[in-house]
Amino acid sequence: MTVHDSAGGQATAVVYDPATGLLTFVPALFEQADGKTIAAIKRSSNSIYTVVKLEKAFADLKGHWSQKDVELLASKLVVNGQTETQFAPDSDITRAEFAALLVRALGLKEDRSAAAAVRDSDGTEWFSGVLGAAVKAGLMAGFEDGTFRPNAKITREQMALMISRAMTAAGKGGGIEKLNAAAKFADGSQISDWAMDAVARNAAVGIIEGNSMNKFEPASFATRAESAVMLKRLLQYVEFINK
Repeated sequence: MTVHDSAGGQATAVVYDPATGLLTFVPALFEQADGKTIAAIKRSSNSIYTVVKLEKAFADLKGHWSQKDVELLASKLVVNGQTETQFAPDSDITRAEFAALLVRALGLKEDRSAAAAVRDSDGTEWFSGVLGAAVKAGLMAGFEDGTFRPNAKITREQMALMISRAMTAAGKGGGIEKLNAAAKFADGSQISDWAMDAVARNAAVGIIEGNSMNKFEPASFATRAESAVMLKRLLQYVEFINK
């Protein structure tokens, strides 16, 4: 798809749903060729696609460390604020909310029928279609007791596991250099066994970084800002965005 040059910057490929009238993010790469901007849309279904340019900002992000990444993804219709003017970057994020971000970022369609596999959802909640899509794509597998705990706050190591699965779903699951996560972070020994490989993969490609004391803090709850920044790094790594 050829894009008019004025649609550069935070241009975003979207798919239009005639039934709802909504525009939804679609993975795409933008390149310059012969003085024109070309959008390579990464989706194979027959739908109505276009390119839009949005500039989204939130009052409570001014000067925040995550401002650039959050506002980029907001302008690409991947993340939403809690209101039109407030993002609440330092608030915690739930497992369902992060699943929604991943589903949206990968360009997946919600699937309420697949939500039947989610034991602690009756299929009517706002997140039912999101969890269904996440389960179908292999992003979430639930806990040992069969629950998904969608309203529970997500920990940093749980988020790392879901991001690792998203890499695989996006076709970037292999060929990542092995890294010793336990040795990389000062608190690496505190990472759960089930999350160790996922944290290592994330760290190896730069999606996860330690804090100023080189700690990962695996059991700490992830914030909305942290989730958006990691999501942006994921999208760049799997080549779903390049600007």
